[in-house]
Amino acid sequence: MHKRLLIIPIAHSEAEMGSLSMDVSKIIEGVMGKERRERHRKEVSTFWENLKELLERILQDVDMAKVKIYQDGVPIGGELGIKLVEDCAQNGSPNFQIVSALIDRGATLEKTEDAKLLKEEYEILKAIISAKTAVERERLAENYKKRLYELTAERDRYIAGRIKESLGDGMLGILFIGATHNVSPYISPETDAFVCNYKEKDILSWLWRK
Repeated sequence: MHKRLLIIPIAHSEAEMGSLSMDVSKIIEGVMGKERRERHRKEVSTFWENLKELLERILQDVDMAKVKIYQDGVPIGGELGIKLVEDCAQNGSPNFQIVSALIDRGATLEKTEDAKLLKEEYEILKAIISAKTAVERERLAENYKKRLYELTAERDRYIAGRIKESLGDGMLGILFIGATHNVSPYISPETDAFVCNYKEKDILSWLWRK
């Protein structure tokens, strides 16, 4: 039986930035201006609304007991992982609201990330975002650019490893992953992976092919 993995590149919302969200919002508004920032916010919101509707359609005939959810930024599974998802959903994250709804329908949330890698990346981003001046922020961003690139690749490899370990035959995995990531090259050849193109016909054709 086939293992299938639907890779969904996502646009993160400001609600997912946690304690850094206020600083991130100020930086975005400073760079883009208020009008462009609001337009971007609406575009991200529309993206999630459309994705929610798309997933509802393509998964309506899927046995959710055979679905595994992998979410970037989630380093734990089980009850603690579900609690993390619920908290983020209640804080307004459309991404985690979708994941929470899938769990409610019977899907299983899997540990997806290495906590150590996430912590290192968070500390770097916190240092950059918390810089007191734009000049200092640019200097830090340049200094950390190489390490951030390496961390992204390390996270991608780890995520692919977790999928190989936990996705069984006859199961469907759904990976929500930031659009700057590239997990595909690390996915095991035994897994039939499809990078979501948001076209319902193409996804259904892949999902139900023999």
